[in-house]
Amino acid sequence: MPLVIPDLDDIGFHDLVADAKALIPVYDPEWTNYNPSDPGITLVELLAWFSEMVLYRVDQVTEENQLRFLKLLGITLDKEEELASGMNRGAKQFSECTRAVTAADYELLAGQALMGFPGIQNKYPDLAYRTICLINTDMEDSTGETKTVFGHVSVILVVNTQNQRELMRELPDMKQAVKSYLDARKLVTTRVHVVEPEYLDVHLEMTVSAQDKGIASTVEKNVISFLDPVSGGGEGKGWPPGRRLYSSDLYHLVEAINGINHVTGITLDSPELLPHQMFRLKELKVEVEA
Repeated sequence: MPLVIPDLDDIGFHDLVADAKALIPVYDPEWTNYNPSDPGITLVELLAWFSEMVLYRVDQVTEENQLRFLKLLGITLDKEEELASGMNRGAKQFSECTRAVTAADYELLAGQALMGFPGIQNKYPDLAYRTICLINTDMEDSTGETKTVFGHVSVILVVNTQNQRELMRELPDMKQAVKSYLDARKLVTTRVHVVEPEYLDVHLEMTVSAQDKGIASTVEKNVISFLDPVSGGGEGKGWPPGRRLYSSDLYHLVEAINGINHVTGITLDSPELLPHQMFRLKELKVEVEA
């Protein structure tokens, strides 16, 4: 649905004069003569007249003005190119991310670089990935637990495919390609590090009450999907780094499954995570009791 173009020229001379007169008691209570013969009212009407002309021009964007706006964006029309085509190019260019400044910029550009790695889409058609940018963090060379280093940016590549072993062999080259891509687009004083996730293991045993003994596979599938580092979490965007897993998360998840009466008990070994760490599900056992 196209956007409705607003009518910006929606106030006229008489409205402007009326608004100005209404403000006179606020700023000058001693001014009580509002007749046209009053010099102050003459000035109010003069300024309202000028304002009306300016407002009228707001809705009159000429082709010459549009060409000048495009020039400000560095867009010049090709020979015989229509103005609408140039405006579309300008709008597209304006919305493209070409420089890495914010964490979102780094994550977007890192994803572009990863998917642009030669042959990756053909070799790993099922590849799922996630990029995480940590500002003022050095996960490559820092030895401290917090890894906080001003001016450094660490980009974590979280990748998942059925051919994970082969992908891991190529990951060093992929990280170098992503780093080179980001280095060409970062701020001059920024130091970029492209790394793999730092995982800690989670062990989980769960007992649920249900009539159907076969529902254990459904519970396992939902838990594995929820804890997936790429697409898990409450929003389906992957588990947030540094966020610990709690039993309450699993109670809420499992008891929402159709056919589950309730969760009888959970034994969870989930370590405390530092802001740059993630977890992976190392062990999962689900028992069903009637």
